[in-house]
Amino acid sequence: MARSDLMKKLLRSYSAGDDRGFRSTAEAIIEDERRKRHDLLAGELEAILDEPGPSRRPLQISSLRPLPKGRDELDLLDVIQPRVSLEGVVLDKATAEMVGGLLDEFRDRAALHAHGLEPRSTIIFVGPSGCGKSLTAEALASELGLGLARVRLAAVVSSFLGETARNLEQIFAFLRTGSWVLLFDEFDMLARERGDRIDHGEVRRIVTALLQLVEDSHADSMVIATTNHPQLLDVALWRRFDEIVTFDLPGLDERAALIRSKLGAVRHSIDVANLAERLDGWTHAEVERMCFDATRLMVRQLDRSIDETHLVYAIRLQESRRRTIRGSQD
Repeated sequence: MARSDLMKKLLRSYSAGDDRGFRSTAEAIIEDERRKRHDLLAGELEAILDEPGPSRRPLQISSLRPLPKGRDELDLLDVIQPRVSLEGVVLDKATAEMVGGLLDEFRDRAALHAHGLEPRSTIIFVGPSGCGKSLTAEALASELGLGLARVRLAAVVSSFLGETARNLEQIFAFLRTGSWVLLFDEFDMLARERGDRIDHGEVRRIVTALLQLVEDSHADSMVIATTNHPQLLDVALWRRFDEIVTFDLPGLDERAALIRSKLGAVRHSIDVANLAERLDGWTHAEVERMCFDATRLMVRQLDRSIDETHLVYAIRLQESRRRTIRGSQD
């Protein structure tokens, strides 16, 4: 390919927010420089392209692409730079396999298209709070090299007639500007807010808009909705999503893996297997917080490692939180 064509392709990839296309074109330019025996320049370009660190961002997070806005010029989305990989998310085997399959399908969507198929790109994550639903969505964005666009429900939901549906239409139109992982966190809250604040006719209008928008969503983006209360969702919405992934409380092995992960950088004399048994019924988030609380106490007391004293303190602190939360729900 001629150099001018490569430069055009590079800029088109940047404009479209195509991170994979941008990289492949940049690699072609580097290879072209090598063929011309411009080895020093090729080496410098390659080093820049592969430069590690948190400064590297997906193309979608660009000031050239303004976020959709609602009333009072409030952003309808928060764009987040993913910072966790799937290796950093502890899931049970069945859920991990399901998520891995979704990831592989999205990466290989061109091959699926060649067979007249689409990847499963609209997904509902179902499970208790604190079991890794939002974290998994962030990890998927990270693995795919895409920006994570999280819906700001407080800005989307409006008491003005028809405005919530228009805000949703703006969000899905934004997906067509590139490839994203769009996250509707606590999707059930969107339904509950509608029921509490807007008349029944407006509820129907919003649900109808969601049904159409999800069904027609851009195939080069992944739409993920999370819910702790699946019974609140409209039955028709379930049929518009390609897949349902269930997140459960961590089992013994998952709790042990979480403990090892969160205390991996800290010296300790902990029987991990025994501790994992003691935390039966805890969520991923509760196990993680307990590990952090124990580490904070160790640091505050200027101790060199975590021992049983730190654990007792951290477990009691988390159990107190759990009692408070349960009391507020009664």
